[in-house]
Amino acid sequence: GQSTSAIFSDDGTFNLSFGIVMPSVTGTDTGGGTGSYDVGDNYTQFGFSYTNRVNESFSYALIVDQPYGANTTYGGTGGNLSGTMADLSSQAATLVLRYQFGERFSVFGGLSYEGVEADVALNGAAYRNAISISAVTAVFNAGLPGGTTPLSSTVLGGAMQAIAGGDATGGAAGALIDGTYGAGTTTTLAGNVNTQATSFATNGGYNFSMAEDYSVGYLIGAAYEIPDIALRFAVTYRPETDHSATTVENMFGTTVASAVNYVTPASLNVDFQTGIAADTLLTAGFRWTDFSAVDVVPTLLGSDLVNLDDAYRYSLGLARRFNENLAGSISIAYEPTGNGATVSPLGPTDGQLGLTIGGRYTEGNMSITGGINYTWLGDAFAGVADQPVAYFSDNHAIGLGLRAEFTF
Repeated sequence: GQSTSAIFSDDGTFNLSFGIVMPSVTGTDTGGGTGSYDVGDNYTQFGFSYTNRVNESFSYALIVDQPYGANTTYGGTGGNLSGTMADLSSQAATLVLRYQFGERFSVFGGLSYEGVEADVALNGAAYRNAISISAVTAVFNAGLPGGTTPLSSTVLGGAMQAIAGGDATGGAAGALIDGTYGAGTTTTLAGNVNTQATSFATNGGYNFSMAEDYSVGYLIGAAYEIPDIALRFAVTYRPETDHSATTVENMFGTTVASAVNYVTPASLNVDFQTGIAADTLLTAGFRWTDFSAVDVVPTLLGSDLVNLDDAYRYSLGLARRFNENLAGSISIAYEPTGNGATVSPLGPTDGQLGLTIGGRYTEGNMSITGGINYTWLGDAFAGVADQPVAYFSDNHAIGLGLRAEFTF
């Protein structure tokens, strides 16, 4: 969530957090595939922050977190997506400065030093067919005379689907191809696709490795507070952060070393809290992340590896202090489903609803917070070339978190 809440902590506060997430993300192939998948791998998260004050008006916070990640693996053989995987990790260190205009208004901003690296493999029958069709289409179009209408990979894909279904002519799509480019073109292209598909499978599919790249981004924000009732309304905006990383790709027996330019997404966080009764706090939040602007288009593959919709997350919670030492909280978080008929196989869920219960124990200058989260993950069709190839349903994730806070 890229929270900047540490900037509002008491002076001299040191925070260390650890979390583990255990997803259950299972699905099966559609359209005749034979794959059965359990793709969600466990992962851990670490966080650190330190907050202090320069003078009455200026304070600062150093925040270390892991803003983005992916950890998805499709096992088995012979399925639409067997052998596909994504492993993306990131680290960021952010220095935030805050200036207070009296007791209620403040503005803040900061710089973030962010690193990202990734390994991706695309494999299985769905990617084998889609990538082979795309490769044959590109070669065919490159050899056409100037002014000739280029062949669509969608049309060639329709012809290949008809051939797989027993129509040797390629059906309506094959008739369109032969009518446009000459009799026998469909048969020739189908042979080329089969040759490419064999090469794709025997050479281990498509593999992509992106070296770690660090880049500087920034954030700006403002807050309004009424300390007497624990009210705070804070808004934080982060623009896109530009990255350029070296890459190595392998496909069809060819290895290409290149580079890719991409951005990590812009985001907007809105955080609100207020006391609603003695020792009782209401919290609410909203986060927008501009994932649709993130494109990672490697040289050899020539198409986007990310392909995500924007994310909108809403949260609402209550916290209650029972005595000087013990407090508890409960909150819900909701992300609506996206607009597409399919989602990326590298993130095969759509929308979520999460419930978190936590407790905090305070003794002197130390407090220990623990919590458990259960998130229902939305059903989704995973798609390749906009065609559904696997269906994921009835999935969830369990998260456990622990945080230690010391104020000196």
